Amino acid sequence: MTGVWTHRFEVIMRPLRDLDAPPTHVFIETRTAAQAARDAVTQHPDMKVLSVTRETASSGVFSTVKGDERAEPAVVVPLARVAGRR
Repeated sequence: MTGVWTHRFEVIMRPLRDLDAPPTHVFIETRTAAQAARDAVTQHPDMKVLSVTRETASSGVFSTVKGDERAEPAVVVPLARVAGRR
C-alpha cells in the first residue's frame, strides 16, 4: 500500500490570556488536522488554536481546514449526467 500517510499542517495559535499578542505559527507533521491541533496544544498548553491549514504535497498550496478563507478550485468541471436520469 502506497500513499501519503502524513501531512504538514500549519497551526496558528494565540495566548489564552493576552488577546492583543501576535499569533504564533507552529508547523506539525501528522495524519489529520485534529491530531495537529491536539499536538500543538500539547506543545503550547498556554495557547489557543485559531486555525489549522494543510499543505498539499502536489502543489505546495495551503488548503484551509478551519478559518474564514476557503480555497477556490482552479477549474470547475461540470458533472456528467447519469444514464437514464434527467
